[in-house]
Amino acid sequence: MNSFLLAMNVSDLIKHSGYVAKGVLVVLLIFSLLSWSVILDRFLNYKRYLKRATHFYEKLKSAKNIAEIVNFSRNFPENPFKEMFLETYREFHEQVSENPQSNPNPTIKNTENLERTLQRVMRGQTMHLESGLAFLATTASATPFIGLFGTVWGIMGAFRAIGETGSATLASVAPGISEALITTAAGLFAAIPALIGYNLLGRKIKAFNAYMEQFGLDLINLFVKKFT
Repeated sequence: MNSFLLAMNVSDLIKHSGYVAKGVLVVLLIFSLLSWSVILDRFLNYKRYLKRATHFYEKLKSAKNIAEIVNFSRNFPENPFKEMFLETYREFHEQVSENPQSNPNPTIKNTENLERTLQRVMRGQTMHLESGLAFLATTASATPFIGLFGTVWGIMGAFRAIGETGSATLASVAPGISEALITTAAGLFAAIPALIGYNLLGRKIKAFNAYMEQFGLDLINLFVKKFT
């Protein structure tokens, strides 16, 4: 019952708010909806990538030769580890003097080039995983100030009304102040989930980067072991 009354009171406050306050609420609603869509999309994308990467990593550990991994990767869904392996394999092809299929003993000329290739792919995958985080950071930092702007504007209107009527009683001031404060509450409502999502996703991406580095080391070791 209390929650129903609270919802009614909030809806009444929004209904009787001025045009500026309603405009601020619409902006904050857009920020909130977009930030939630980014959070859900990034979390689902991270979960999907982690599952695929783990599967690919296990295949790398159990494969008997490089050709087996190449054949496996052709039909495997897109994920960072697949890209790391394929780009490293392409760099290896450029280094061998002849095609490995016709040369029974291909050798790696420069392992540093393989490492640079891995670093380049890892940076690209990290940027892909971090897409959307900048918007979450912007939402977390900007929406409280947008809400505060609506509150300040509403309070200015309340004081202007006091000056016009000459009455400063609580009954005359409270409605205007309460209508003004709804934008601050909306700003916090948009900012807090965005901030939590930003921090949680940042930690997950940092952990995934460490996982990619571990995979990269094992991948380099595999190529060095097979072709040196």
